[in-house]
Amino acid sequence: MLNKKLPIILKVTLVIGIIVTFSCLLSSRNKKLNYMNKITSNDSQKSNKELVLEFKKAYKKLGINYKDRMVDYNPFGSYFHYGSTINYKDYPLIGIDNDGIPKLKVGNKLYFDPVTFDQYALNIHDKWLNTKNESLKQKFISLADKLVKMQSPDGSLRYNFTWKYYLQEKPYKPGWVCGMAQGQALSVLSRAYYLTKNDKYIEAGSKALDFLIKPISQGGCMDTLNDLKPLAPSLRNNIIFEEYISKPSSYTLNGFMFTLLGLYDWTQVNSPDKSKEVAQTYFEKGIKTLKIILPYYDIGGFSLYDLSYITYKLPPKSASNYHAVHIQLLNALSKVTGDAELKEYEKKWISYIN
Repeated sequence: MLNKKLPIILKVTLVIGIIVTFSCLLSSRNKKLNYMNKITSNDSQKSNKELVLEFKKAYKKLGINYKDRMVDYNPFGSYFHYGSTINYKDYPLIGIDNDGIPKLKVGNKLYFDPVTFDQYALNIHDKWLNTKNESLKQKFISLADKLVKMQSPDGSLRYNFTWKYYLQEKPYKPGWVCGMAQGQALSVLSRAYYLTKNDKYIEAGSKALDFLIKPISQGGCMDTLNDLKPLAPSLRNNIIFEEYISKPSSYTLNGFMFTLLGLYDWTQVNSPDKSKEVAQTYFEKGIKTLKIILPYYDIGGFSLYDLSYITYKLPPKSASNYHAVHIQLLNALSKVTGDAELKEYEKKWISYIN
């Protein structure tokens, strides 16, 4: 066993030496691959190849077609065909309250879940787009009104129940926040303002944005790549929006991209205040970060859910259905930015499952 391991150790040592000496010349992709080789050389973990085969098998078993939610993204148009692709009866953790609104099941109770609510509103908006049924339009507006009322004075959309996040020993206490909830709220409120031109949605969206870009150290949702600085110290200068606030950070990919899309939606609102310019600034910063860290989510045949394999030293984690979500989000973001790197990853991750 020692003889077989020795070349790998030497290679990793050599690579680290090259990184130290020539770090400015190495791409983030190569740094990621070197780090993955180091991680998976441990006999207690499966190889990347074994993990990829497991992830692909699970993906195929789910029978997902990523094309079902591919859209020619428009900030006031369809949101990933939610109107025709979401059936809340298919989600065992979702229950419907007396008002017909889906909520999260926690024990024997139903709780307001900001992300589920945001997505339900976008589901109704999409159904209205497909039918032009006036009652659906009014229902969407009423949901946007509910979202405004549920918003805390500081602009946050809070979870008022205890939640156990898989990477943290202690559960989140009621009042915890989520960057994805803030980002998808922007997608709802931008559409509501577009339909009504009512300034209350601008006010609510501006507050949601202000809370989103507040650093985690101040209670908000904006983090940095500081927990990746062992790979490259300069990474800590880049921002990211966290779906789950944790220490160390987990850097959940889908939540970050959904949030970026919410920022983009807000940049397209013709608002009388300066919030669209603020959204544009942070959208551009976020896209820069996304392009830097995408290689770290690529296990060489499948995409990873988060970066806990780096920050928590855990085996690489993939929730198989999220590979399709990653493709759909990359497709939308590459279209609105025209960015070739994002398009390259979209095509690459499609190739993994084709």
